[in-house]
Amino acid sequence: MSLSKWNKQDDLFPSLSSFFDDFWGRDFVSGVQTGTTVPAVNIAESEEAFDIEVAAPGLKKEDFKINLDNGMMTISSEKSEEKESEEKKITRKEFSFSSFQRSFTLPESVLVEKINAVYKDGVLKIKLPKKEEAKKQPPKLIDIQ
Repeated sequence: MSLSKWNKQDDLFPSLSSFFDDFWGRDFVSGVQTGTTVPAVNIAESEEAFDIEVAAPGLKKEDFKINLDNGMMTISSEKSEEKESEEKKITRKEFSFSSFQRSFTLPESVLVEKINAVYKDGVLKIKLPKKEEAKKQPPKLIDIQ
């Protein structure tokens, strides 16, 4: 467990979002261009896995890159578009560029070989299965000799 960020406005307790950011090791969050935003992320834990959902509408699965390196998972996306229009003999060319990057330190209990990702309806879903020894075991009765 790591220390939580403490903002003066929080008075007595750190915010829940800062707790999760610290727990998951958010190392880098950036919008490259003014006006870009970092997608919201939901993280849920079950007995079998950690589930991450990234809200990123308007992208295609080809726009994402998920990289695992030394216990760090980085989700990133880059998208650029070029539009050209001609109105009343005025030519206008517009460029659009957006990118984001989110990094998470993975718990040692994650079975890295079985991680999978699916992008559907504007949400990137990543399943991080747990190793067998990390799953909750049923209670065991010890026989006394």
